[in-house]
Amino acid sequence: MPDKDITKDVLRMFSYGLFVAASVGAEGPSAATVSWVTQASFEPRLIAVAMRKGTAIHRAVESSRRFSLHIVSAEQRDFAKAFFKAQPSTADEQESTLYIIGGQRYVLSEAGVPVFADALAWLECEVVETANAGGDHALFISRILVSGLRAPGAALALRDTPWHYGG
Repeated sequence: MPDKDITKDVLRMFSYGLFVAASVGAEGPSAATVSWVTQASFEPRLIAVAMRKGTAIHRAVESSRRFSLHIVSAEQRDFAKAFFKAQPSTADEQESTLYIIGGQRYVLSEAGVPVFADALAWLECEVVETANAGGDHALFISRILVSGLRAPGAALALRDTPWHYGG
């Protein structure tokens, strides 16, 4: 038996991307950087996203059952970093249809979900199932409703940053 528990070191060897999830709940708009995301089904088109329980983004998604998931490009570390901590949402003084969270501008989709103006790509999703009742993260199995791609590019991977967990 090793003297040190190396499980955390082994788990950090998994491949993780960095994404920004956004939703609107009873507390208003919320966004957070997440890294535990995977495709779960081709038909229907489903993804699985883990969000730390008790956070503003978790509460918003749990209550609204809708969220957007933004793919962060390899050149957008600041975009991912902007959502490590909860940020208030404000209106953009220049544009009545634009809002700001963490210094990042967004619009509300037709369904009322925040979509960031500078994201490389995004998915708008509806939660169809919640799993992991006993864990510290909820796993939202979600149907993809709408997708968008602003430009081709490489996505930012957690291993390419100094960070260890985007939660």
